[in-house]
Amino acid sequence: VSLGSDNREGSLSVIGAVSPPGGDISEPVSQATLRIVKVFWGLDAKLAYKRHFPAINWLTSYSLYLDTLGKWYKENVSEDWMELRNRLMSLLQDESELEEIVKLVGIDALSPGDRLKMEAARSIREDFLHQLAYHEVDTYTSLKKQLLMIRLILAFYDIASEVMSNGGDIEIISSLPVREQIGRFKYIKEENTGEEYEKILNEINAQLQNSVAKEEI
Repeated sequence: VSLGSDNREGSLSVIGAVSPPGGDISEPVSQATLRIVKVFWGLDAKLAYKRHFPAINWLTSYSLYLDTLGKWYKENVSEDWMELRNRLMSLLQDESELEEIVKLVGIDALSPGDRLKMEAARSIREDFLHQLAYHEVDTYTSLKKQLLMIRLILAFYDIASEVMSNGGDIEIISSLPVREQIGRFKYIKEENTGEEYEKILNEINAQLQNSVAKEEI
């Protein structure tokens, strides 16, 4: 209960920063800190150099509150929130592993399915995780809108996977105009997200199906 004339309730978050020389978190102070905290945001200089903000590494960061929060998300946002979240993390992890192969032998050595994974992960990074904090709309995004953003990204990936299994071309699929619409969804105002979501979802279906029809012609 907060102090004041009325009965107010709130929450308190304690945030601390550890900045080891050279960003080496294996040194003793960092390790001692990691042993007592339950949430870790790993700032990444490489992301900052790429102008990707917030520059938080999604593979090294973690939260030990996932199980507790999972129940809350299920009750207040969506039944499948944690499932969708886990799918995003899986794609980002796969991208990290595939990048090592690309560095050695090039993108052309990947199978079409792996290239689609790379494209989906890029969409997660650029269209969902990247934020313009000074943008009038992107500075704050509700959980409802975040859910729709995730659904669009995964809808494109799932439908594209099905289209490719029927002979779709990864080059055509990765350059479809609807991908830009997905990327710009985060700039849509909250009150218009429902209508815009349906439009983009219809475009995803139409453009992916048309991409197969064009190839057959």
